[in-house]
Amino acid sequence: MTEKSSLSGKKHPVLIADDHQLILTGLQIVIGESDSFYVCSAGRSGEDVYTYLKEKVPRIAVLDIGMASGEAIRKEVDPAVIERIEKAGLREPTQYGGLLVVSWLKARYPDLGILIITQQESPQVIAAAAELQVDGVMLKDDVNENILPALSRIVEGNPVFSEKVKAILAQHGENSPKLSDREWEVFELVAHGFKDKEIAERLDISARTVAFHKGNIKEKLNAETTAELIAYFHEKRR
Repeated sequence: MTEKSSLSGKKHPVLIADDHQLILTGLQIVIGESDSFYVCSAGRSGEDVYTYLKEKVPRIAVLDIGMASGEAIRKEVDPAVIERIEKAGLREPTQYGGLLVVSWLKARYPDLGILIITQQESPQVIAAAAELQVDGVMLKDDVNENILPALSRIVEGNPVFSEKVKAILAQHGENSPKLSDREWEVFELVAHGFKDKEIAERLDISARTVAFHKGNIKEKLNAETTAELIAYFHEKRR
């Protein structure tokens, strides 16, 4: 739990939120012994985060994925974010409430460092967190021993993804839908608003072949409409 000396001259406020009291207490103890950080708020839900942020903005937020987001945050989150998260296979609010909190924070406090902690090791869950462009993701098994170095890295502008998290993300990438070169060509043109006939002319194929490729792409990406394909394409290109 060694901290980098470059941070020793200033204490940075850290907000933590986790619905598991043992984790919350452990983080408070470890961070409380630090020379570089202190806990400015400890809550158990997105509602607690929402309430604190009305008054002050911390340097870093350490958030659990599997906590309730709170009605106020859920109302303010872009519905497309909720839809995208649920498409990753997360159905119950308590499974992904922390992700909604992250989305809300990113939209309103872009300079806030965000570290996700989770006990869930599913590739879909970890990937959903990483896609929100958080500053780090850690499994709870590693938190107590590594939290202070992780916070230091985030303050210095460096990402924090443990080797185990990286392996999980790599597994998710390997399991992601694979499109053929032709499907990617069709996909990109669809995403830029071209109609089937226009795509057919550009690629020198028939409109029926275009429709065939679009059907395959929708099936591989679990999309039902062209609008969903367009949203998926641009999200992946961010």
